[in-house]
Amino acid sequence: MIKAVVLIMLGWSIVYAVPKTVPQNTNVVKDTFTLYALDAQMRHKYYQAFTFFDELYKQTSEKEYIYQSLQMLEQSNDIKMLSKHTTDALNKFPDDEVLQRYKILVLLKEGQYAEASQKAFIQSEKSQKFADYLLYAETRLKLGDYAGTVEALKKAYTLNYDETTADRIALIEYAQLNQKSEAIKFLKEHIGIHGNSHILGKRLGSFYADSGELDRAVLIYEETYDAFKEQSTAEEAIKIYIYQKNFTKMTTLLEKSQLNDPLLLDLYVQVKDFDKASSLAQKLYEREDNPLYLAQSFVFKYEGASNRNDPAFISEVVDGLKRANLELEEPLYLNYLGYLMIDHDLNVTEGMGYVKRALEKQPDSAYYIDSLAWGHYKLNECVEALRLIKQVESMIGIDEDEVRDHLKAIEKCKTKEKN
Repeated sequence: MIKAVVLIMLGWSIVYAVPKTVPQNTNVVKDTFTLYALDAQMRHKYYQAFTFFDELYKQTSEKEYIYQSLQMLEQSNDIKMLSKHTTDALNKFPDDEVLQRYKILVLLKEGQYAEASQKAFIQSEKSQKFADYLLYAETRLKLGDYAGTVEALKKAYTLNYDETTADRIALIEYAQLNQKSEAIKFLKEHIGIHGNSHILGKRLGSFYADSGELDRAVLIYEETYDAFKEQSTAEEAIKIYIYQKNFTKMTTLLEKSQLNDPLLLDLYVQVKDFDKASSLAQKLYEREDNPLYLAQSFVFKYEGASNRNDPAFISEVVDGLKRANLELEEPLYLNYLGYLMIDHDLNVTEGMGYVKRALEKQPDSAYYIDSLAWGHYKLNECVEALRLIKQVESMIGIDEDEVRDHLKAIEKCKTKEKN
């Protein structure tokens, strides 16, 4: 559930009416002070920048430098100085719109919301400009008047249909006014007429998801991701696919977004697409130098093979697993390597060594004991093989085909040994 509304910040609203670059002049002193001011601004030394812009105004009488100096005071969050210099500037230029906005901003920062709202309303009705409607909307928001905030924002919105204002309108309608259907309709209409964006697509998706319309939510998330490649929208779609257990669509999205390769790897394994799993594990190993992925690559390579008895192929898999286990020391892969060597008669004794290392780490694993029993069987050590396989039987039964086959073979081995 969406619980809060992002406040409408207003420092930028004033800048809409102010040129962003300082006018150039051949005067050396002016150029020098301008460079000093801009350098201080870039280094976030706002009070220092204020002093340079203030000096520039004194030397040139160009009103632009008043705006720049006030902006620096706002950035420095020195409300007292901002109030004083705004008042001084308004005494000289009482009808200046930009200075009037700064006066309203000062009132907001001082917590005088009612007075700020009154002045902002008068100014917005007089100018009917985007910046003034935004400023008035901020004052209504501070007063908790969400309906008034939306009304002011919609007046600003009709002037340029910008996505930021559209997003704020929809968010307040949805979260504060509980006008959920209206908020969804508003965003849909904006996107249909003025185009989507990653901000609005993600917002509309969140509204759908919050309302329980998951199919619509995931559709707009995917459309937004396809258009803008913004990964957070893909992440939201994946969350829904996980909830819906729609692994097919999740796999497709993960493949094209490359957002979460480890998760994609798990999905490949889940559907037994071992060829893709092996390739992706190899890619992850090359990228992260993690021997776990190297081991997985060869395990999946073996699991997906159509002919597991090809000597060259088996040798390749075993060599790969040996390289991985030099660093890995994971019992699962130690046992896997050992069992392959035992089962394919490559080097049964060496293979049993890997299995024993796995058992040192997990001595109660029935599967590792089964591997060891199979090794003893291959060495014709039937008594020990039978003891171990009976231990496995007592632990997990013989429901699994491989355990059952091993038990039958080892029992015959024991019979042969008696004869």
